[in-house]
Amino acid sequence: MAITPDRKVFEAAASWYVQFQADPPSPAERQAWERWLNSDPAHQSAWNHVEQLQRNLGTLPQDLTRRALSATQQRRHVLKLLLILAGTGYAGWTLKEHTAVGDFWADYRTQVGQRRTVELADGSQIHLNTDTAIDVLFNDQQRLIRLRSGELLIRTGKRGDPRPFFVETHQGRIQALGTRFSVRQLSGMTRVGVLEDRVTVLPSEQSGSGQLLKAGEGVDFDTQRLGAIHGYRASDVAWVDGQLIVLDARLGTVIEELGRYRAGVLLCDEAAARLRVSGTFRLDSTEAVLANLQAALPISVRYFTRYWVSITPTA
Repeated sequence: MAITPDRKVFEAAASWYVQFQADPPSPAERQAWERWLNSDPAHQSAWNHVEQLQRNLGTLPQDLTRRALSATQQRRHVLKLLLILAGTGYAGWTLKEHTAVGDFWADYRTQVGQRRTVELADGSQIHLNTDTAIDVLFNDQQRLIRLRSGELLIRTGKRGDPRPFFVETHQGRIQALGTRFSVRQLSGMTRVGVLEDRVTVLPSEQSGSGQLLKAGEGVDFDTQRLGAIHGYRASDVAWVDGQLIVLDARLGTVIEELGRYRAGVLLCDEAAARLRVSGTFRLDSTEAVLANLQAALPISVRYFTRYWVSITPTA
C-alpha cells in the first residue's frame, strides 16, 4: 500500500508540477527542480506520488481536466485536484466525484483511449469513443440515449419500430429519423453530424420541432441556439476505425485530439500549434504519431515523464 507523503512536502511537489503545466520548464527551472528533488528522499517520494496521481488525471472527466490545464490563472484548480486525490485516495475520489458528474454510474462507458461497440435490443448499434459514458432508457413510449460525456456514433435499428429515437445531451435533444449520425459532448456545447438520412436538433431552452439536418450536415448548439450548419464527412468519424484523418489542420488541433486518447498531459506551445499538418494517424499509437510528427515538422517532443509531454518549436 502506497504511503501518502507529508502534506507540506507533497504540496511542494504538486506546486512544481502545477508550475510546469502552463509552460515547459526552462533549463534553470529544471535545474532548480532537480536540486529540490535530490535534496531529500522525501522529495523524491512526494514527486513519485504526484506522478501516480498525474496518471489518474487521465481518467478524470475530460472537460474538467482540460479546463484545469488550459490557462495559467487556473493552476490552482489542478493543485486543488491533486490535493483532493492525495487526501482521499483515488478510489474514494472516483466514487464521490464521478457520482457528481454521472459517469461512474453510466450504463455503458469507456476509459481514456478505449473504444467500444454496443448492440441494443432494438437492433441499433452504438460506437462509443474514448472517455464516453451513456445511459440507455427504453420504454413503451420512446428509445432514449443519454450522453453524459464523450462521443458516440449511432446507427438506428429497424424503421418499423414506432417509438421515437432520441439522444439527450446537456444542451438539448436530437431525434433520429432513420439514420446514422454522431453526437459529441463538448464543454458547454453539443456537436452533431449526420452521415445518413436526417435528424432534428432542439436546444433545451427552445420550443418547436427543431432544426432539420440532412446527410452531410453538422451543427454545434448550446441550450439556447444552434450555430451555422457546416459540412460533415465520413472522415470525421474515422475514430471508429482507430484513425484521425486531417487535411491542412492546425497542429494544435491535432494535438488536442490526440490528447483525448492518452492518459496524462499533452501540451503544445502556441508557436508550434500554428503549424499545418495533413495525414492519417493511428489513435492506438499516439507515441508513434508524436514521433512521426517530430520527424516531419520543426518541433521537439519532450517527455518530462511518460504521462507529461510538451511540444515546442525547434530553434
